[in-house]
Amino acid sequence: SGRSRIMKPVPNIWRFLLLFIASSSFAASFCPPSINNSNLMSTSRATRSAASRAMAAASSGSKPKRSSSSSSTSTKVTSENKKQKKADTTASSARSTSGNDLPWYNFFTKSDPAYDDYMATEWGFEKREDSQLFEKLSLEGAQAGLSWKTILTKREAYRTTFHNFDIKKVAKMKESDVEEILATEVSGPDVIVRHRGKIESVINNAKCIQKMRKGELRESGQSFGEWLWSFVDDKPILNSWECSRDMPSKTAESEAMSKALRKRGFRFVGPTTCYSMMQSCGFVIDHPVNTEQWVAAKTVLENREGGYHQRR
Repeated sequence: SGRSRIMKPVPNIWRFLLLFIASSSFAASFCPPSINNSNLMSTSRATRSAASRAMAAASSGSKPKRSSSSSSTSTKVTSENKKQKKADTTASSARSTSGNDLPWYNFFTKSDPAYDDYMATEWGFEKREDSQLFEKLSLEGAQAGLSWKTILTKREAYRTTFHNFDIKKVAKMKESDVEEILATEVSGPDVIVRHRGKIESVINNAKCIQKMRKGELRESGQSFGEWLWSFVDDKPILNSWECSRDMPSKTAESEAMSKALRKRGFRFVGPTTCYSMMQSCGFVIDHPVNTEQWVAAKTVLENREGGYHQRR
């Protein structure tokens, strides 16, 4: 009514809330390779809850009440923020290295020598031989529900158990062989994962390949490897992910491959398993864009006879 209004100073609790919401929004927009999505989700939920309580208090003219539950939530959010900050720092450090220190994948290999060597010399390199692809398809199927490090540690045991993934020999394995494997009492890297379904799937899939060789592959003049590569038009796909969190767990190509394999009787060949095989065997190059590994792969592909696909 003509009288000037004097702005009241903003209480400390409001300043804290505004700062907290802003910092949480920034953390949610950051994209390091090692982000834990569940951490972001819990932090976001806590932020929304805190904001709702503050708004309710403002509308009633009172200050937000502290309760034991809100105190617990605050403590949990603080802990999550610390974890997120540590993950961001680690990821940023990994991205800023020149390649002489830590490669981008160090956040999950944890500098394990065997794992690092696998990522540096195998992952993303073209494999075309039937036995190589059969091995990778079998090992990726064995990984379902487990870590790749577990399977990598046992890879030699798998090769021994399944005749170095000789398709003809594996196709001739019998139920008695399965029972013998399951009856093994020792544990450790010298024995495979004793999961009946996964063991039987390797033998089943070898038989499926043999059936294809006698039928459609003979008619088309293709090998099993050539048939698999046809799902990417026989050319590797170079992706351009900003960070590993952008990588999909499956694609249209892996879904088509999975569907075709299952139609022919294969087991443990879901689209995610197929995509993992495609990543490891060079069907797709999924090193984050402009990392040392991505640049090296691009150089190789540019000189590759037959060319490649590049996706952005």
